[in-house]
Amino acid sequence: MTIPMELRGQLEQLVAEGFAAVDTGHATDSLGQLTADFAIGQGEKRVGRPVYDQLMAVREKAGYTTRHVPTNLRIAARDQESFQADFVVTVHRIEPEPGGYAMSIFDCRDTWVRDGAGGLLLRRREMTTVIDTVTSRPTVSEMLSQES
Repeated sequence: MTIPMELRGQLEQLVAEGFAAVDTGHATDSLGQLTADFAIGQGEKRVGRPVYDQLMAVREKAGYTTRHVPTNLRIAARDQESFQADFVVTVHRIEPEPGGYAMSIFDCRDTWVRDGAGGLLLRRREMTTVIDTVTSRPTVSEMLSQES
């Protein structure tokens, strides 16, 4: 099934907006993009709502800065109501103390679904670590381990 350019642009914008909310200190703003049964996972570890919502609230108070850079977005239709978005995200994290820089690269696979009004909501995000440098802050894997 061919993906219309308008849909591709809409999904690309939603991915960027979700990460931008986290990067600008408004992580809980991204929660409006999620289905009630949303889950994020890495390997065998999964976190759903409301635990994920709590993690985003804590993230807003974090003492470090992040910048998420999503690239290489590929969109595929599962059917008329469900879409898969595969992309790579590079995460730069800067700690307030000297030398506090970390960088991670993840392969991501999102499942986006249409809501009752025809909008798009994120139902699943699967992440695979490609590179994760050592840092004093918990990695995504460690946060998921703590909450599973």
